[in-house]
Amino acid sequence: MLIAPALFFYMVSPILIYFVSGAGKFYESNLKENLDSLFIFSDDEDRLADKQKIKIREEINEKLIPQLVSDVKGLYIDSYISRSRSDKKNNLLSSFETLFLFSILWSIFSLADFIGVIILHYTPISLDFIYIDQITNTVNVTIFAVIFGSLTLLSDLLAIYSIGRLRQLMLETLPIVVFVDEEEQIKRSNYIRALSQFPIEGLVGDKLLRKHSRRIDGIYEQEFSEPLSEALRVYGRNQVAKQQAWRLYKPILDELKVTAEQTAVIKDRFFDSPFYDIARDVFSYDHELNSLKTDIEYVKNRLNMWVDISEEERATSLVFLYRSTEQLFKSILDRFDAPIEIHANFAIMLKFLKDKALVNDKEEESFNKIRKKRNTLVHQSGRIVSIKKSEIENFLQSLESVLLKVEKRFKKSESKS
Repeated sequence: MLIAPALFFYMVSPILIYFVSGAGKFYESNLKENLDSLFIFSDDEDRLADKQKIKIREEINEKLIPQLVSDVKGLYIDSYISRSRSDKKNNLLSSFETLFLFSILWSIFSLADFIGVIILHYTPISLDFIYIDQITNTVNVTIFAVIFGSLTLLSDLLAIYSIGRLRQLMLETLPIVVFVDEEEQIKRSNYIRALSQFPIEGLVGDKLLRKHSRRIDGIYEQEFSEPLSEALRVYGRNQVAKQQAWRLYKPILDELKVTAEQTAVIKDRFFDSPFYDIARDVFSYDHELNSLKTDIEYVKNRLNMWVDISEEERATSLVFLYRSTEQLFKSILDRFDAPIEIHANFAIMLKFLKDKALVNDKEEESFNKIRKKRNTLVHQSGRIVSIKKSEIENFLQSLESVLLKVEKRFKKSESKS
């Protein structure tokens, strides 16, 4: 500290920032507030017993969360020393770290000056190497005290503001499990999709497009590069974080004797179900995917309580499932550039998908059973329709099977092109 004070301050600054900002406590509260969304998935627990749910929550709070929080300190200090400032989030984090350190130091110096001025009003300061005269003029003392007091207050306000931003930015730049704001994901995806769908051919024509292709390619690359890189960084960081967390989470489930089937359900949802990943590639808009998620999670929740729910709730589950599947099929048809008349009704869409070898006889039968019962509910009000749990389950299995076939088909097409 005495030989190289600047280097010493640089080495201890991440520890100072981490503890003063309270990043660990902030991260812990973030995990606990969103515990169900991150780890439990109360709407898709595959019939976990109530006692198991309570025990899992207790174990997560007592074992998993403390371990995840303890890792944050090391990750932040390492990133502070060896950070690559190649993206906006890291640049922003570095800027607020600098502002925080500056405001803390400036506050200390200003406070020392403020106290010094007050002391000098009553007595001179005499040291072995320096002598400072007493300030007897009350007006001068007041002016200097106001200046240094104002600087101290301003520095403290800057430090408080920096702390709030630092907490959030740490969570956004470190490979740790956090609750992701879905609105931000949608905005990022929509921006990238909007760029990719910009109708430049229709605006300039093929001839002009070929003539200026090098210039246009450069513009596209420049616009795509940053948002796409950021999206990939976020995805990669989240996956690494979840893989590390799963190594701690899985033993907890094993210790509580959670079955392999139940563990698989929790794992799929923890890493984002492949079902939704495939659907995300099929849908044109994120709100369609969100609608599908909402409807299917509602249906799965109703399936877990099938014996206890009323016929009206069963009918609602059927209608929700049918609605989302119909929208999904329309999006699949768009990928095949199918004629608009095929979108007319569910039966025609189903026939088109069967002709494309995306639906087999068994799946067609399960789709048709629900289709007919839905039509009865909608068009023949007052009629009682009996809905079996197995019919809904078969419908869901068939839907997932179709999506897997769609993914395989599109991957083949992309590899050939």
